[in-house]
Amino acid sequence: MIRKILLSQLCCKLKLSFEGPDIEVDGLGLCARTSCFNSILVYVTGEKYVEWISKQVNISCILVSPDNIQAYQSGIARDITYITCSQPEKVFYDIHEFLFHETDFYDKYEFAPIVGKGCLVHPTAFLEEGVILGNNVTVGSHSVIRKGTVVKDGTNIGCNTVIGSEGFQVLRIDGKNKKINHSGGVLLEEDVYVGDNSAVCNSLLEGATHVGKNSKIDNLVHVGHNVWIGENAVITAGVMLCGSSIVEDGAWVGVNSSVLNKVVIGAEATIGMGSVVTRRIPEGALAFGSPAKVKIQQDREEKE
Repeated sequence: MIRKILLSQLCCKLKLSFEGPDIEVDGLGLCARTSCFNSILVYVTGEKYVEWISKQVNISCILVSPDNIQAYQSGIARDITYITCSQPEKVFYDIHEFLFHETDFYDKYEFAPIVGKGCLVHPTAFLEEGVILGNNVTVGSHSVIRKGTVVKDGTNIGCNTVIGSEGFQVLRIDGKNKKINHSGGVLLEEDVYVGDNSAVCNSLLEGATHVGKNSKIDNLVHVGHNVWIGENAVITAGVMLCGSSIVEDGAWVGVNSSVLNKVVIGAEATIGMGSVVTRRIPEGALAFGSPAKVKIQQDREEKE
């Protein structure tokens, strides 16, 4: 993997032009998300991210429409390179697909599976290239652990489950649906449990979909791309965690609940069964319903 490319090389390949320094890009990112890389390219579809980008010193290049470029140039004091185009989102994913298919920018996970001591992997389970299992990991029958997955010590994966399932990012471009390839991975920390017939998707651009230490996931659960589950969380049967949602430490998500993308469930919060969570749930709160409504902690204690 060579995690860097000159902007001029990208623009030459995709027939784009840029204004500003010819910087070296080491990551692609989405606005209002953190990144572990030092020189990233993002896209914007409006003016609302001016203040946020002005504070993110690792953002080196912005894809922006002619209608919005003046707001960013006047609102950001430091040197940033701009690529002006009529469809910034489309061009951003064109760049991603070029890097994914035609370069070594992203990790291809091309190494034989690494399996630690004391692991019990059922003969019908399948480990792809680029998988790392720690010690004392159990993988049940007919489960698939896909490339880019790291499973730490003591984790138990049930039957017919896929860890590292290809995430689902679809754009409507020129009237057609386009599925975007995912280049990230999955990280299951120590003593995680994932039940039967569940799927944990890989991340979209970088890093890993994360399940924290000692968290437990029941059967028939879908964990979307870029989801972050903290430590000691419980995700019960039939739950749907949409992409980039966050379940903080110690939270409990009830049976057959759905959590909208990017929504945060605070630490030690409880979501009642069959809920549809469309907005942030505070720490320690009880919430239920469709859409889920919050009951303050005091009310909960009084009823108990």
